[in-house]
Order: sequence, then C-alpha cells, then structure tokens
Amino acid sequence: MQLAANIIGILQMTVMAMLFINDKLLPEGMRENKMASVFGVFLGANMVSGALTKTNAFEIYMGKKLVYSQLQMGRPPRGEDLLRGFKLLGIKIDL
Repeated sequence: MQLAANIIGILQMTVMAMLFINDKLLPEGMRENKMASVFGVFLGANMVSGALTKTNAFEIYMGKKLVYSQLQMGRPPRGEDLLRGFKLLGIKIDL
C-alpha cells in the first residue's frame, strides 16, 4: 500500500506542475480555474494516500517507554488507561 501511496503522490505533483507548465493536456475546467484545481488535486490525492496508509496507530511514549498503544489495546485511550500507564512508569498524576 505504501507503493500505491507514493505513486499517488508523484501523480499529484505531476498534475499540479502540468497546471502551470503545460496545461494543454488537462481538461478545460482545470485550465480555467487553476487555483481551485491545485487545491482539489492536493486535497483529493492526500485523502486517497492517507486512506491507503492508515494504520490506526496511536501510541504514547515517555522517552523510550510505552505508556499506551492503541494497536495493542485495539481502541483509543481513555483517561484511566493513561493514568494507569503513567503509574506503571512511576509517575503519579493528581486530579
């Protein structure tokens, strides 16, 4: 999936460069409104690329020590998860 995301990024930059260098190959609508086209290409390509490389990783480290890992727990952290994780590392948090 990383390869596909990289290819999309390259295509994104190519289309954006074509808008300003050689726009004859692009549809008329893109040639007429270049700024909206740049924004649309940028936003659309980033959304697709992000969807391809989504890992649902959310991890909190203190130095090299893991406080919380969404990958291990299978869900986002709750307050008590963070308090427990910091307590295991010897950090007391008063509320």
